[in-house]
Amino acid sequence: MRLALTLPLLAVLAPAVAVANDLVTLYQLNGTVQCTPDPGVDPDKAADLLRGQGVKVISSQRKKLPVPVPVRCGAPTGEVNVLEVPAADWSLFSAQHADGGGYGVWVFDAPTIEVYRYDGALQCGLGKEQALEAMATELTAAEIEVLGSRKAKDGQDHIAVCGASTGAINVYTIPQTDLPMAEQIGFHPLVTRALAEGVKPHTKPAAGPQGMTPLQPLIGPSERTPLLW
Repeated sequence: MRLALTLPLLAVLAPAVAVANDLVTLYQLNGTVQCTPDPGVDPDKAADLLRGQGVKVISSQRKKLPVPVPVRCGAPTGEVNVLEVPAADWSLFSAQHADGGGYGVWVFDAPTIEVYRYDGALQCGLGKEQALEAMATELTAAEIEVLGSRKAKDGQDHIAVCGASTGAINVYTIPQTDLPMAEQIGFHPLVTRALAEGVKPHTKPAAGPQGMTPLQPLIGPSERTPLLW
């Protein structure tokens, strides 16, 4: 069953204290792979598997993880099963499973989200930097409300050579519901410390490039989402 292959991809740090009436929303890759007909694990089956571990499941549904994934055969589709469970059950379950059972905490239902795109500036003054205001018009032209904007760096190391990226990006705050449209016109969701806080590893991660998070096994070495910290 493909589920077992996806378990190590996403892990979560369990809350130290769980209030009995609190709920937590979890997610897990459903095992679907690009260019294959395998439907993966459906939400009801995922819920049954978790119930079999003693965790009460309030609801389950399939969603798309709002993180860029490489478009190539054999890569995950980014589809996930999202399950709502009692926080107390989850605290007990995650205490018994060092890797969180392969589940992450779903932190993508905030009313707003930040998206970014590289501003076009290149080292040695090459390239042409696109101003925040100019790039914002691409969002507004697609009927996406821009609630805020800022300049930032992508937090990654770039080779020091003329013509290479400076790492400068334009960042915009938009309604969460407009993310699919923003992605269609070339913007990507920004993974900040606040966004990644709920899905950091329960145990020390394997050695890897500085800045890696559990979200990023979905993303190839040259396709990592910027982390601004």
